[in-house]
Amino acid sequence: MNPIELYQSFYCIYREKNLTKAGKILGLSQPALSLHLQSLERHRKEVLFLRTSRDLIPTDAAKRLYVQIAGPMEELERMEGQIHPQVKSKRLRIGSAKEWFQEKILPDFTKSGESFHVQYGYPADLLEALSNKEIDLMVANQKLNVPGISYEDLFVETFVFVASLRLSRDSHFPFLGNAKPKPEILKEWMEAQHWFVYSEDFAIVRRFWKVNFESRPKLKNYTVLPNLHDIRTALELGQGVSVLPTYLLGKKSPLYTNERECRSFQNQLYLAYRVGERLSLENHIQRLVDGVKT
Repeated sequence: MNPIELYQSFYCIYREKNLTKAGKILGLSQPALSLHLQSLERHRKEVLFLRTSRDLIPTDAAKRLYVQIAGPMEELERMEGQIHPQVKSKRLRIGSAKEWFQEKILPDFTKSGESFHVQYGYPADLLEALSNKEIDLMVANQKLNVPGISYEDLFVETFVFVASLRLSRDSHFPFLGNAKPKPEILKEWMEAQHWFVYSEDFAIVRRFWKVNFESRPKLKNYTVLPNLHDIRTALELGQGVSVLPTYLLGKKSPLYTNERECRSFQNQLYLAYRVGERLSLENHIQRLVDGVKT
């Protein structure tokens, strides 16, 4: 049996984790595909999958093999797509953090009249949905090493220190006047403030603290809110501090911001999609890239 056919079958089985689903894509019966897998395992002299009653679990050997052949297989799919273009899905399924989608994607997509389905969630959950083919594209804030997923740069967001207007007018606010506060005094003041944070692990605040104080934050009083929109609203209505991306603030924000005494930091966002599907998503990806530049 031609080894190239065996590797093609393995590639599809790995992505689907199921013989029946992979067989439908390749036009092969389940027994025939199972024979391909057994032949490849004998050819390579290693076990590639552990069988369960429903799915196949890839071994470490399978993961190494997939990384080796994913690139060439993706290129073959790209070439075949140019010869025989696939019918594109009418409705794009995209996963993203809620605030990012609403601020940077939703305005352009609604104007275009394009049909889409959006799923909000945390990166790990959205990545699982992408791997399971529940969504087509994902806006990710980090590259996670998951087989079968490709990434490309999308947008660089800048996070800055923000404070409620009420707090910035307090007589003890450290940024009043022209004198720059001493780092140790500023750190002590910040640790005593009421912080609005995105998660219990202070992920965003930790990066701000590292850039400004070379240490980890020891917050005494904080409130956890599930998205950055809620944090912005809480600061506008109440009293406290936080770290927010500049795209959420705009030119007329009532919040106090400081990039002079408080150094900002940048975070790279990526567009993630399944290996081999870049060409079929080309129009959607270009629209996203063009939209976030405006």
